[in-house]
Amino acid sequence: MSSFPFDTGVPAEIARTQHLVLAAGQPEAGWPEMDVSILEEERGAVPPFPLDLLVQPWRDWASDTASSAGVPTDYVVQAVLAAVAGLCGAGVAVRITPVWSEPLVLWQAVVGEPSSGKSSALASMRRLLGSIEAERRVHDDVKREAHAERISEAGSRDAFVRSQVVVADTALETIADVVSGNPRGVILWCDEPAWLAQLGEAGNDRSDRVRWLEAWSAGGVTLKRRTDKSSLHLERFPVSILATTPPDRLREVLEQGDDGPAARFLYAWPGLQPYRPLANGKIARDDDALKMLRRISRLARTPDDPLVLSLDRHGVEAFDGFLAGLHADRRKTEGLEAAWLGKGRSTVARLAGALELLAWSGSDAPGLPGHIGREQVEAAAALWTGYFRPHARAVFDRAAPSDFDRRVRRVARWLMECGVTVVSREDIRRRALGQTVNASDTNQVLYRLDFLGFVRPDLADDRAGRGRPARRWRVNPALKEA
Repeated sequence: MSSFPFDTGVPAEIARTQHLVLAAGQPEAGWPEMDVSILEEERGAVPPFPLDLLVQPWRDWASDTASSAGVPTDYVVQAVLAAVAGLCGAGVAVRITPVWSEPLVLWQAVVGEPSSGKSSALASMRRLLGSIEAERRVHDDVKREAHAERISEAGSRDAFVRSQVVVADTALETIADVVSGNPRGVILWCDEPAWLAQLGEAGNDRSDRVRWLEAWSAGGVTLKRRTDKSSLHLERFPVSILATTPPDRLREVLEQGDDGPAARFLYAWPGLQPYRPLANGKIARDDDALKMLRRISRLARTPDDPLVLSLDRHGVEAFDGFLAGLHADRRKTEGLEAAWLGKGRSTVARLAGALELLAWSGSDAPGLPGHIGREQVEAAAALWTGYFRPHARAVFDRAAPSDFDRRVRRVARWLMECGVTVVSREDIRRRALGQTVNASDTNQVLYRLDFLGFVRPDLADDRAGRGRPARRWRVNPALKEA
């Protein structure tokens, strides 16, 4: 993110000069309201999940499940999206153009403090997916016979792999073995915060990290089994992820770089919710949800012959509009947020496919789902832009703030604690920041605090000269009451 408090499109040095000149012309009285959120480690408000973008009857199921369990609806909806991804994977392809398709693979991070209802919110969907697995395994005898014939002809020793939708073991080798017998892919349903924190380096094995990135793209991987040193090659390795984590555990994965796993996750961090009396809750209709999941499960095919959901002409036009706005937004951001925005084109296409399948599963329409049109594309873009992006920004800003953000918070707290009314730039550099930055970086911190309403140039100190960085700054008197 830009270190200057706002993006005006004006070169930074000119913008600072204009800002100081305007500040110098303001009357002494009339301090602006301070943005005191910088004093807290907690992140600001984020929007709730827009349930109107979720079709019926899934909307009622998510709301009733959340109400009856006393958990945030945001978490339950993440489980719904994860279920679609886990059932489909590379067995469904969202085709944007003749040469560009996306697998229905999603990576999701359910973020919240301990005991915030994360696991409880996901439990109902996990049970329903267990039922789907049990139904699939009824046909495993036929699958086992076909496997026996295949290894007999090829002389292979590969063990039979039963039908599976969900895996809980985070070991890459174990997941690859499961995918070898379930080629459309699986979903890693992970309630181990420590694993997500280590994902960036995947156990300090760089090659494993590359394989995880291929899992998001449903690409090919080759790995050696640690048990017998044999090689396993998969043409497609589709693995969706639904992981729960407290915010402090995200720091490690967020610090792995701008093109690491963190840029591929959809984050949901709803924060503390109002109390919802359990007596007012409705019983969710799990039987209806299971019926809809069955429809989706039977629909998905194989990576070699996937069900193709193509954008129609209106869908392409709507997607073009989204991409144009995304292109402009990426020019205004940097670092991890820019990398996250860069994955938006793929993610929105996948979300559009998931929303189309959810709509189809809840209808009585015969046949296969139709093309993805303007309505589904715009809903997916609105969901990504209006919900997931603010939550991702909250995670990036608060779970792993930049060095600049940490300096601003440190100085703001120092100003509040020491109770001074006027400070110099050198006071800030030496006393508040412990001489860890130079004068230029100290000016950047003061410009930000000026924008937030904490300080402003001292009009009585004219030694700096108009348009030059101020040497002394007045502190907002309201800070004493903050």
